[in-house]
Amino acid sequence: MSEKLTLDEKQKIKMEDSTGDGKVSYNRIIKVVITSVVGIVVNLILGGIKVFVGLASNSIAIISDAVNNFTDSVSSLVTIITMVIVGRGATRKHPFGFGRVEYFTSMIIAALVLFAGGEFLISSVKKIISPEPTSYTWVSIVLLVVAILAKIALGFYTKSRGKKLNSPNLEASGADALSDAIITSVTLIGALISIFTDIVIDGFIGAIVSTFVLKAGFEIMLGVVGELLGKRPYEELAEEIMEEIRHYDGIVGAYDLILHNYGPNVYIGNVNVELDESISIRDAYEIIHPLNVELFNKYGVFFYFGFYSINVSDEDVKTMRETVTKVLMEDPDILQIHAFYVDTTKKNMSFDAVMDFSVKTTLEKSQKLKKKLLEIYPDYDITVVADRDFTLKRQVEE
Repeated sequence: MSEKLTLDEKQKIKMEDSTGDGKVSYNRIIKVVITSVVGIVVNLILGGIKVFVGLASNSIAIISDAVNNFTDSVSSLVTIITMVIVGRGATRKHPFGFGRVEYFTSMIIAALVLFAGGEFLISSVKKIISPEPTSYTWVSIVLLVVAILAKIALGFYTKSRGKKLNSPNLEASGADALSDAIITSVTLIGALISIFTDIVIDGFIGAIVSTFVLKAGFEIMLGVVGELLGKRPYEELAEEIMEEIRHYDGIVGAYDLILHNYGPNVYIGNVNVELDESISIRDAYEIIHPLNVELFNKYGVFFYFGFYSINVSDEDVKTMRETVTKVLMEDPDILQIHAFYVDTTKKNMSFDAVMDFSVKTTLEKSQKLKKKLLEIYPDYDITVVADRDFTLKRQVEE
């Protein structure tokens, strides 16, 4: 799940799947459902094969692997039900749609995986304590090899579809399928050892299989918890949006981008822009409104804009801004200075200082910055507003 979409792919997702009313496109629902149905069919077939082999060879390892396949089928069924719910679109009670249901159902999938892994870990430990002989045949070996190849193919297929459709459920299922291929490979090794030696290791193999299952479940759970807690969107996507806003005619600067996630493909954005203090509200509207439409059409994100007034013609103010930025950016904890405003008549200066998350006491840091600037501008009333970088990971060049 560490691979990233290209910008073109993400833009295509936004255009295809954002309808403006919190409803996920019919096109995406169909594609996710088809992928899930493929997963259900393949896992049921593989599960049936492994149950046959497991019972015939008296192997707890293979039976636990089979139950894992059936659990995957249930997971795919949960994904289909999820898409039906998500496809309802926005309602009065839920004006941003039901996109976040995908995260909750991913937790259900994780719970099922953890339950299956835990149950068979217990069974495997029991078989380690009281071992029973197994009786593998070459037919069972061939069937296990076929199962491994099928799981690898299913894993890559489901994971790639999940990335393309930006579906956490499919990505989780794909990653789980690839883990299953490793699990079955371990089981195959154990079967070969049993054929060529008298060593009874089925319980140990079952424990290893169960451990892999538990690991996959924990990874899925942690990934979903991260989404629910709120994490940064794709850095490349965020930076491209900011670059587009900054270079739009009439925009002096853009900062404080936040993308609120209401599901894998539903975002509402906030961003603050700097505008020349001399323009009228009408002029500001004629800049912002078409920009908002353009961003929505391209990324499927509706933006709410905040404004910073900036004096672009006063050379003294410009010099002060450059000085303040140079002095404060020497501090490694300061990522950016923006929203710089000076009233030379009233001797007021204010700005936002974007601080690294390593700074735990922003008030104390703000006071230190203010003290440093008062040495340069002792006649000014200086206000330092502590800010955080919620979207971009690295400093944005002025």
